[in-house]
Amino acid sequence: MTGKGAVSVLYINDDPELLELVSSRLEREDERINVRAVESVERAKAVRSRHGADCILSDQHMPGQTGLQYLRSIREDGDEIPFILFTKTGDERVASESISAGITDYVIQRAIGDPSALLARKILSAVEHDRARRRAEQTDRKLRSVAEATDDALFIFSPDWQELHFINSAYETVFGQSTEEIRPDPQAFLEQVRSEDVDHVTEAMGRVSDGEAVRIEYRVERSAEIEAWVESRCIPVTDDSEEIEFISGFSRDITDRKYYEQSLVEKNERLERFASTVAHDLRNPLNVADGNLDLARTEHDSPYLETCAGALARMDDLIDDLLSLAKEGSTIDELTPIAFESLVRSSRENVRSSEASIDVEESEVVRCDPGRTIEALENLFRNAVEHGGGDVTITAGVLDDGDEDGFYVEDDGRGIPPSEREAVFERGHTTSDHGTGFGLAIVDQIVAAHGWEIEVAEGSDVGARFEVTGVEFADDGWA
Repeated sequence: MTGKGAVSVLYINDDPELLELVSSRLEREDERINVRAVESVERAKAVRSRHGADCILSDQHMPGQTGLQYLRSIREDGDEIPFILFTKTGDERVASESISAGITDYVIQRAIGDPSALLARKILSAVEHDRARRRAEQTDRKLRSVAEATDDALFIFSPDWQELHFINSAYETVFGQSTEEIRPDPQAFLEQVRSEDVDHVTEAMGRVSDGEAVRIEYRVERSAEIEAWVESRCIPVTDDSEEIEFISGFSRDITDRKYYEQSLVEKNERLERFASTVAHDLRNPLNVADGNLDLARTEHDSPYLETCAGALARMDDLIDDLLSLAKEGSTIDELTPIAFESLVRSSRENVRSSEASIDVEESEVVRCDPGRTIEALENLFRNAVEHGGGDVTITAGVLDDGDEDGFYVEDDGRGIPPSEREAVFERGHTTSDHGTGFGLAIVDQIVAAHGWEIEVAEGSDVGARFEVTGVEFADDGWA
């Protein structure tokens, strides 16, 4: 038999009759076994070099090199091929030395009886064990090569963090500590953690041991001069009985990201201060102009004064929108469960139109930053009024089709042509004489900060419809 299940046996014996007898019996005993028979160790070396073998079956007493001597030479080369000594004499010294040399099995050949069944069973068992070992080693090599190709420190700990099952060399770069230091003392990595963060890390370790997946950020001191930020993610891996079998995870250097985040916060703070200062300086003369305009309108009735009033109102809206863009950037505060209907009710109070109708058809409890979500809804409502007129009808509701939760705002105005639907979220884009072009850009920014998505569609009454998806409802496990 040839193929994946075949087992090639190299049988060595200087007795030609035994060579023929044992070979034929083994092949007859199990069709998977193929035997190549040779009369000496020297001949065996040549045959194995040319054809290979899965298992060696050898007599002990032969002219030239003995079976035990051949075994020793093979093991000295680091070769772990299954080797079974099949000999007529039960010599305790030979048996003991064979075990010391790394023999796979030792079988005494009896004068009477057929040992084929026993030999076949031992050969097949030894070969299968060897193949399983080599498969495991190959898998281990592949996994280690992958582990060494990453800059992340990969690790596997026991559930109590007392034993380290695996660590890759990237650990040294991330923590500034040799892997030789952590292997005998698995919790030695805590020595590298900044003292102010040790309690935070040990508390997180306890949570993982209790079955919780954890992601934390903390500082490590690689040396007296070098401090770095590290992110670690750990998951408890359980067995079939739901008992934690081991803890797996990785740690990575996030120093550059933390510095970038800090610089971004500082930049946003400077931008907010600058915008607030500019807005304050603009509003002072704007208030003066608006006050004098009111006085002029009491003495004169002129369409030019109405045009001037509209321009001042638009400047005021523009200042508000610019402040909104600069104030929050792309960040949101803590997410809070709140009824969608409540968000709509709060938003409509700031829409300048006594004639516009805003109805809520359905409501769910939404997890969001309420202040910024209200701001987004306000801008959607203002957009409907600006493009649909003061008497526009606006409808808001939730999307709950089982696949994509979210909410929508639509109006019965003139709608948005398909060719313009992507451009409406660009800053400064407007088709209204009264719009600033920043309202929908602010909406898009707030939606993105939540991790949601927004699309423009056609409303049921031809008007514009904005759909926000990816929203989490409280009844999906957020309550």
